[in-house]
Amino acid sequence: MRRALLLLVLCLIALAPVPLGAQTQFGTGGVGKDCPIGTIRCGLTTCCPLGARCAFDGKCIPLGHSYCGGGRSCPPGFICKQNGTGCEPPGASKCARGQVCPPGTTCGQAGNCVAQGRIDCGLGRSCPTGTQCLPTGGCSRLGAKKCDTGSVCDAGFKCSLIRGCVPQNATDCGNGRWCLPGSLCIADGDCSQAGATRCAGGTLCTPGTTCTAKGDCKPTKPKARPEGQ
Repeated sequence: MRRALLLLVLCLIALAPVPLGAQTQFGTGGVGKDCPIGTIRCGLTTCCPLGARCAFDGKCIPLGHSYCGGGRSCPPGFICKQNGTGCEPPGASKCARGQVCPPGTTCGQAGNCVAQGRIDCGLGRSCPTGTQCLPTGGCSRLGAKKCDTGSVCDAGFKCSLIRGCVPQNATDCGNGRWCLPGSLCIADGDCSQAGATRCAGGTLCTPGTTCTAKGDCKPTKPKARPEGQ
């Protein structure tokens, strides 16, 4: 009698419904196939080993792995490629837009990969370090400098007013025109003699003359010599 009663109780327990999500010796309760001991159910038909995580699509994610989707994952230190079809090696960086750049490269402005030691110009373009990105899409020569006017001057030259470049030690006349050091620019495009001076009214005084209060030129008085010379 006692044995029959015990068997009846065991049968009732075995037939009792398992709440969805409850853990049993067969895995997680709910619809779908039962999972063996030591595994957990993921979704309706998948059983994952202990320590694994369950992905949103019902796939198992091994311990420490990064999930790429479609049942694919990457081991620790690796990251998923943009399309999720593979893994990038340690040292790769993931850009804000999802692009993965391999070691030795960095993320550019457009989400592209730029090799280290190069300047990112945007729109997928780059230039070697020491050069400048040109608006036309190319790169300047090594050591060149980009002006605020948009001109690019090679080494040994400086930015000219409005546009263009002039030699570093020259007198800049604007628009790429220049005069020798010590001379002045004249409105007609010529240059004054070296050592000339420009008065307040614009008059140019040649060497040996000086500006007056009226703005014209007068001979420079020679310096008096000390007695005995």
